[in-house]
Amino acid sequence: MALRIRFFLLLWLTSFQLFAQTAGDSIPTERRYPLKSFIVPSVLIGGGAALLGHPTRDPFTSTDHISAADEYLRFGPYGLRVALQAFGVKPAVKLGDEIAVTVISNGVMAVVTEGLKRTVQSTRPNGSDRRSFPSGHTAVAFTGAELLHQAYKHKSPWISVAGYAMASATALLRVANNEHHWADVLAAAGIGIASVKITYAVYPVIKRKLIRPKKRVTR
Repeated sequence: MALRIRFFLLLWLTSFQLFAQTAGDSIPTERRYPLKSFIVPSVLIGGGAALLGHPTRDPFTSTDHISAADEYLRFGPYGLRVALQAFGVKPAVKLGDEIAVTVISNGVMAVVTEGLKRTVQSTRPNGSDRRSFPSGHTAVAFTGAELLHQAYKHKSPWISVAGYAMASATALLRVANNEHHWADVLAAAGIGIASVKITYAVYPVIKRKLIRPKKRVTR
């Protein structure tokens, strides 16, 4: 089972990488995504898949739930985006496009995450259920962090750092709280980041198909 899941993750990421490369190169846009941009999510997903079946939480040994902060911190990057907008800090994309890529990215992330949870059925460290792999909280957090990075990386790198710090803290707390193994949060982080990069790569295609230019009327 673990081998098949690893193969699925590799196939999913590789196929979208190739499609993203083709889509970006075929559209006159600055938002092109070469394959090298998928190195980080590939390493994270690969690391999580490699650890699947070898559950570990080291150096955490406690079985207690130490904090509920992860329930709220996962939405931190999204909240920061809203705050920046409220204070007049403009993102790199128009508001309509930003909303669209947010919805699509989270949709891709949710489908992959839920599909893997139902397929893998990995038991949580606390034994509460068999929906451990991958971590939904972590996937949401890293999707938000990558969306924040794409929207505001032109303003300051510290905005991206803040988003990824909140996402990383969420992942750390999920393990510390005895809810997930390291495999779960590593794969989820990669899925979150990859979902956004894939969306930004193919969104111009979707937009072009849905919004056709009006024909000029000649007199």
